[in-house]
Amino acid sequence: MPESFGARFRRQRERQRVTLAAIAEQTKIHLPLLEELEHDRVAHWPSGIFRRAFIRAYADAIGLQPDEVVREFLALYPDPIEVVSIGSALEHVASTKRSPPTRFQYFMGTATEWMLTTWRSAFLKGEDADVRPAPLPVPRSHDVLELDLLAAAHLCTKLAQADTDSDVTLLLKEASRILDAIGLIVWSWEHETGTLSPSISDGYSERVLSQLPIVRRDTDNATAAAFRSGQTCAVAGADGSTSALAVPVWAPSGCIGVLAVELRNGAEQAAPVRAAATIFAAQVGRLLQATNARQSERREQGARRRA
Repeated sequence: MPESFGARFRRQRERQRVTLAAIAEQTKIHLPLLEELEHDRVAHWPSGIFRRAFIRAYADAIGLQPDEVVREFLALYPDPIEVVSIGSALEHVASTKRSPPTRFQYFMGTATEWMLTTWRSAFLKGEDADVRPAPLPVPRSHDVLELDLLAAAHLCTKLAQADTDSDVTLLLKEASRILDAIGLIVWSWEHETGTLSPSISDGYSERVLSQLPIVRRDTDNATAAAFRSGQTCAVAGADGSTSALAVPVWAPSGCIGVLAVELRNGAEQAAPVRAAATIFAAQVGRLLQATNARQSERREQGARRRA
């Protein structure tokens, strides 16, 4: 009988004389996740880009070719379906050559999505569409999670006082604590390359960050969908796996990035968590805009010197 995926890679790790504890320390991937992987259990593994980054980091740590391992891993354990809004799905079908949405487009897109949802529901029921605002949903158990509002307010003050030379990674660590997040990444839109790239993060090692795939505007994941549509997108966890929120980061010119937050299963639906993540993203937007402006100025100065 052929060896299973986990057993085969466990044997490769032992051949390299690398312990799981050492890999966990290097990559910041939780040790139980690595142990489950080598026993062919991946129910608690994250979804989306983190799923790919984690397996690439593991493959690299045991001396295997990451791309081949990722292909085999995803063939055996396909990525859970990412849950995004109707508006985001429509944006994905639309042309990918447009500029990121402005604030006006964002509000119009939100209104359009609401109307589409109302009309679609009425069509399925065979009724006339009623375009009055729907009542707010009754809060579920995870909508009443406690959140330290005083700490969140203090952090917003610190973010407002920070400049591009400040060590904002410490502030992001506090944001992770308040949200009870496993980790978070601020993705920045690069006009020159037409991609989103990790700008600042908390909770992930450099090895994991280096394995993150390129995120283009038309990439089929929640991070790109949040950037395209200007709307918060959620990735629901399955069978106890982690979930995520992707929140647009705004500037006066429009959407300039995405705050991606990895959460424990179910937290992505909690109203306090969504609200706090949105507030943090708004504060991060000012810093990200200033950083992008400085980088653009440096590139222009370099171009003038070369000329």
